[in-house]
Amino acid sequence: MLIIFTIVNFALILLAIFFISLLFIKISKVQQLEQEYRTLLQEAEDTITSYVLEIKEENHSFLQKLSKPTPIPSTNRESFDTREDDITETDLKEYLTPQTVGEENKNALSEKVPFEHWTLKDQVNHLSEKGLSASQIAKKLNKGKTEIELLLKFRQ
Repeated sequence: MLIIFTIVNFALILLAIFFISLLFIKISKVQQLEQEYRTLLQEAEDTITSYVLEIKEENHSFLQKLSKPTPIPSTNRESFDTREDDITETDLKEYLTPQTVGEENKNALSEKVPFEHWTLKDQVNHLSEKGLSASQIAKKLNKGKTEIELLLKFRQ
């Protein structure tokens, strides 16, 4: 009976040694992974720190450039106070006539070029000016209603 207990005790001791060695291997792997994570974390911190320092240096140099007044060459410049306001009706007519000329050119364009060769934007604008709704324009041009609505919104 004592021999059986000794054999069982010896087997249990061997089993315990086996499990202890397995646990030791697992713990060493965990410690190794932990060390790798620490090195990766340190590298990431170093990278971020260097990036932040670089940005600080750039900001510092930028602020120095902003703080230094740059002389503006003032050759034949008048200040706003010394300028005279000599806007006459002829000046206004000169500025307004190109707009009316542009409208006349648009009308002339519509007479010369067939409607099918116009750009989609011009076609939509023309049909909208005639009073057609977005869905009617979409049907006439074989386009999507949403596309026509977007073009009309961009026109506004």
